[in-house]
Amino acid sequence: MKKFLPTLVAALFICSAVTAQPTAGLMAYWRMDGNYVDAGTNFINGTNFASTATTNNKSVANTAMAYANPGSPVVQYATHPVNANLSFGTNQDFTIDFSVLTTSTSHPGGLYDNNLNSGGPGIFMWSANGFPQIVFNFKNASALTTNGALPLNVWKHVACVRAGAVTRIYINGVLNVTAAPGTWVPTYTLPGQFGTMSYSGYTPPQYNGHNGKLDEFRIYNRALTAAEILILASVALPVKLTSFTGVNKNNTITLNWQTAYEQNSCHYVIQRSVDGLNFTDVDRVAANGVSNLPINYSYNDILPASVKMHKTVFYRLKSVDTDGNFGNSDIVAMQLDKTVIQLLVSPNPAKDVLQVQTASGLAGNGVLSITDMMGRQVYRRDIILQNGSNAIPVNISLFRPGIYSVRLVNGSESHTKQFVKE
Repeated sequence: MKKFLPTLVAALFICSAVTAQPTAGLMAYWRMDGNYVDAGTNFINGTNFASTATTNNKSVANTAMAYANPGSPVVQYATHPVNANLSFGTNQDFTIDFSVLTTSTSHPGGLYDNNLNSGGPGIFMWSANGFPQIVFNFKNASALTTNGALPLNVWKHVACVRAGAVTRIYINGVLNVTAAPGTWVPTYTLPGQFGTMSYSGYTPPQYNGHNGKLDEFRIYNRALTAAEILILASVALPVKLTSFTGVNKNNTITLNWQTAYEQNSCHYVIQRSVDGLNFTDVDRVAANGVSNLPINYSYNDILPASVKMHKTVFYRLKSVDTDGNFGNSDIVAMQLDKTVIQLLVSPNPAKDVLQVQTASGLAGNGVLSITDMMGRQVYRRDIILQNGSNAIPVNISLFRPGIYSVRLVNGSESHTKQFVKE
């Protein structure tokens, strides 16, 4: 089998108005938050071999993976199993999307190798032309980025796209280079590799290890559009909102939210609605501004009589940065009727966001989990329930369509509800 070696031939919450990240055709999604768990629907979990959890482009700990491979052999990398969803054939379009920081190109450094030496896709860093480049190879032909596109020690968003008769590389949402795929027929016999290149003729097969970091790694079975890639490239966020929940106690709604980090954030606008469509501003809360540590916020909204008459009240959080750019959170729906419930899920069926609401009698530490019909846990979250009715939105946009069970454990109490994902 031929060993492939490089040759000379061959932006959840965004700064502006919120746009959903593309999920159609998403085959695998490794957040790389200290592990290689696939957050997509195919459960293609990876195995780590000595790569380490590190900081992302916002200097937040345990949100990316780091690789140190100064020479040979490769000592830090990871793999994912051979999987039909990622074994792209001769005519299959696809997109490989990720963020990368490279510290050295003293030798070529593999970023992702899915049987590169057998015609499959492979992406690696090198500097044989006198400057750092990303090389995207498919079917034994390569696209290479231009001079200055990938400086060392700088985070960059990269999208490698195969679309019919062309391959493309986008850097930070901008098309950098277009080339043509080769003519080989891909075969997939080795596990996919992160942070290294791989060749079956070697024992072990790893060679040319990456020096740097990888984060937010997605693979799609289609060619993303330029607009979709620009959405994914919008990673320089002023705020990363990790939770937004509400508690109803005696017609006073307490809204709680937490940020993992903030950069150049200005303030938050509390918005309320009685129909879930038309929101009005209630008040605003000053933001911390700059922080790499989690920050908790809280706001009490005493409902006026005109709102109390409705069965449900909806809340949204608008986060505004110092440049005037803003983004909106998921919507929290609070039930105001007096029906005694232990656990309520709505809407049902649900498509993107599931609202989970607890009874006023539950309080203290709890665990909210969701399992599919095979009994596999697809979501888990530790929560703190406050006295009153608690509302917790859950993003289910990446779940496969089907029937799921929501379980809330609070002390010795356990409550379960089923819902349908459209």
